[in-house]
Formats: sequence, structure tokens, C-alpha cells
Amino acid sequence: MPESNKENQWSRLVDAARDAGATTREEQHDAAPSTFISQIITLKEGLWKFARTVLWRRWSLVAALLALLLYLSLFLILRSTSPSSAPSTAPLTLPQPPDPE
Repeated sequence: MPESNKENQWSRLVDAARDAGATTREEQHDAAPSTFISQIITLKEGLWKFARTVLWRRWSLVAALLALLLYLSLFLILRSTSPSSAPSTAPLTLPQPPDPE
């Protein structure tokens, strides 16, 4: 049973929330005037959830493909500029000792 005492802190908090525009769960979810309208509302909510799911998956796929492309491009750029990638055509030999004269 709710208390009628206005000095109760809980009552003051609830009254302040109502004055600010907050509503309870029952007040938020009023019944639709007809079953047809409630079906349309349900359909709209279902389509919105489906669209969010599809868009999230699509954007995740796009982000993964872009990350892979970036990785491959950086890998190939760094690989092509490394000094070990350019093979020399001359065989490695030791330098000749100086002539003792």
C-alpha cells in the first residue's frame, strides 16, 4: 500500500520523476485501439530489429574486408622495400689480401 505521507523520501522521488515526465512501464505500453494496428506496430518493430541485424552484419563484413586489404597492402609494401628482397647477381667472395711489396 502506498503511503500518503509526503515526507517519505520514496514518495517525493516518485513524484519528482512523474513531474519530470517519467512514466511507469504500464503507462508506456498502452494497448492499441485495434488488433490490426497492434499487428502493424509489431510488424514495424520486427522489421526494424531485422534491419539492424542485417546492417550490423554487413558493416562487420565490410570492416573485416577493409582490415584484410589494409594488412595485405602494408605487408606487400614492407616486403618490397626490405633490402633482403633484392637478390644480388654477383656471388659473395672474400676480398683479396693486399700484395706484400
